[in-house]
Amino acid sequence: MQRALLSWYRRNGRKLLPWRQTRDPYQILVSEFMLQQTQVDRVVPALRRFIAQFPNFAALAAASTADVLRAWKGLGYNIRAVRLKRMAQSVVQAYGGRIPSDSETLLTLPGIGQYTAAALRIFAFERNDLAVDANVRRVMQRILFGASRVTSDGEFVARARELVPPGKAHDWNSALMDLGALVCTARTPACPSCPVRRECAAALLDREALTASSARRARSPQQRKPFPLTTRFARGRIVDRLRALPNGRRISLLELRCELTGVLANATLEFVEPLVMQLEREGIVQRHGNLVALSD
Repeated sequence: MQRALLSWYRRNGRKLLPWRQTRDPYQILVSEFMLQQTQVDRVVPALRRFIAQFPNFAALAAASTADVLRAWKGLGYNIRAVRLKRMAQSVVQAYGGRIPSDSETLLTLPGIGQYTAAALRIFAFERNDLAVDANVRRVMQRILFGASRVTSDGEFVARARELVPPGKAHDWNSALMDLGALVCTARTPACPSCPVRRECAAALLDREALTASSARRARSPQQRKPFPLTTRFARGRIVDRLRALPNGRRISLLELRCELTGVLANATLEFVEPLVMQLEREGIVQRHGNLVALSD
């Protein structure tokens, strides 16, 4: 199975993605933050622009939050930009701008969890580890246990780590991610095209369960709404309007509400003000009395 998957990756993998062409921990970390809940084709140009503006931890730590949020435009989930800047400040203050490579220390940094720590160790420092994102979890669950069996995190990680080929963790993890994105997808897995179908428990034992479980994937109430009616859409439009302000400029909540009329289905002050307060708590915007702007 290892040979089959790595051979498939050499022929079909997305090896030219910019974060796979570097071992720079900073660039890999920025890409990991950007790739959380954002499509690859949107991340590639945004990453290049971001790295050109903030080429290292020191540059990002020294930048204003407003400038970082402006550079984040188009990626969504703006709280990730705030967390990335805070993490860069911690790396500069505690480690002189050089991020450590051991898991224990990485996990003490703000915004870094188990997955991101493992991804850094694999892709930047070439350590033998497994980075379990949604694609890797789905692919390895289907291969090792089938689609219908419930497994604990401990059992899953222990079995999945056994399969990481020594010295090839970078390509192995990349291959699993690509297989999940391109072939072993959540809703319509292309089993006939899969290079490891002969070793896959789901393909061999419970193909019907695999199809049924994919069809039953639940969606949250927010996901069931048309996107322009979600609070995520409204928050994004608020941040976009504040991004357009010149440095040092602020606008009133009333002016902000008026400018969002026609953009939001509900642009009342009673709807907009709580969203602004939420963005303020997250460090994305600042309020000065009744005036608002992106955080400094």
